[in-house]
Amino acid sequence: MHVNPAAAEATILGLCQSPQPYKACQFILENSQVANARFQAAAAIRDAAMREWSFLTADEKKSLIGFCLCFVMQHASSPEGYVQAKISSVAAQLMKRGWLDFTSSDKEAFFSQVHQAVLGIHGVDTQFIGINFLESLVSEFSPSTSSAMGLPREFHEQCRISLELDYLKTFYCWARDAALSVTKQIIESDAAASEVKACTAALRLLHQILNWDFQFDTSGRKISINVFSAGVRTETSSSKRSECIIVQPGPAWCDALISSGHIVWLLNLYSALRQKFSSEGYWLDCPIAVSARKLIVQLCSLTGTVFPS
Repeated sequence: MHVNPAAAEATILGLCQSPQPYKACQFILENSQVANARFQAAAAIRDAAMREWSFLTADEKKSLIGFCLCFVMQHASSPEGYVQAKISSVAAQLMKRGWLDFTSSDKEAFFSQVHQAVLGIHGVDTQFIGINFLESLVSEFSPSTSSAMGLPREFHEQCRISLELDYLKTFYCWARDAALSVTKQIIESDAAASEVKACTAALRLLHQILNWDFQFDTSGRKISINVFSAGVRTETSSSKRSECIIVQPGPAWCDALISSGHIVWLLNLYSALRQKFSSEGYWLDCPIAVSARKLIVQLCSLTGTVFPS
């Protein structure tokens, strides 16, 4: 890489077109001292897996996802955040690609590892990585931010429905508990940078999940909406939408959003942070304050059958 950068880059980029480049890419990820080489190796794993998915065995597919998840967890304290984000993104895309083929036990095995990370069992850095992976996963399953996979829209719709019904609220509760777990350290300590980073990511994930296009009507029944419609909104309807954002997750979310005391905790956290850092000139624009305010506004937009009366 240092002696002949152009040749090295051509070699790494060539992996994207090579058959079965997974072992070589994994070797680069585990041994290269150059961040860009690791980034390109992760990209090559993604491109090759998408191209060869139908030819891979079930064990090979799960092994690729498991490798990516283990790698980001084991290197949670790495200063090269963009490489970590790329590998998390690759894991999320591969998980979605195999979503309809994986069994419930397969998914639970992946998410058990992620859940332990999000809980903070392995430290705050790993907690941040776990939250960041869930951000990538939710983004992949949302039609407006999903990556192209060369598959029919019915595939993406089935994945979206499955995640909403089976996992989305669970992810919300994990992120909420993660934020709760570091609140005390943030409020009481003057040097809680890692905890602030994890809490900010958790608040960001909570906001992202509440931005989901929930597919339930006001009585809690499933409705069919073509989320891939290319229709053009009129200027009037766009204006009205921007003035009133509606969040209707349905009655199943009452325990997570309303009866849990979650909203009171968030308001108290924001108040405590404002009081603690009011003398700091950057308070209004610091990431944790911005994330908290966005989530508060989103919670103010809750309506429909999420309320018991």
